Amino acid sequence: QNGGINADGVGGGIGLMTGADGYQVQENWVCGNFSVGSGAGVGHLGFSDNGLIEDNTIIFNESFSQASAESGGGIYVGGQPGLQPTDGYLVSPGTGSVTIDANLIRGNLAGAGDGGGIRLENVNGADVVASLGNSGPWSDILVFNNMVTNNVAGLAGGGVSIENTVSAYF
Repeated sequence: QNGGINADGVGGGIGLMTGADGYQVQENWVCGNFSVGSGAGVGHLGFSDNGLIEDNTIIFNESFSQASAESGGGIYVGGQPGLQPTDGYLVSPGTGSVTIDANLIRGNLAGAGDGGGIRLENVNGADVVASLGNSGPWSDILVFNNMVTNNVAGLAGGGVSIENTVSAYF
């Protein structure tokens, strides 16, 4: 029953921000959290490479704001908006690579947004622009062995929603 009251922040239960490289969120019970930002259960915002969200129970969390569409009731992984042009384009720096493995993601709500269970947004950007012909250095999101059930989204993707992400594997 934790909460986040900053619409620009993430993570009512657990918040991970830029620079948290190599984080490991493992074997936690993330239940009943609320956020007016995205990622009511677990929120990853910005570039943090080699993250791991594994073997957690992420249930009954809610992201909601009447003023904006906040997403990711259970898990949110998103890149910050681009601030400086990269090769002439204003793109997100991305998220870094993240693995989401063996979690129970159930009964979460993105009340006015996308991705009741999992929301992936702006995962790629500057990495793709920097190496258009070579996907090797792109950030990857690996999502496997999860049970994603009974989640609800106010807009789209009750279970999973993906936007501006070219390198996600399920």
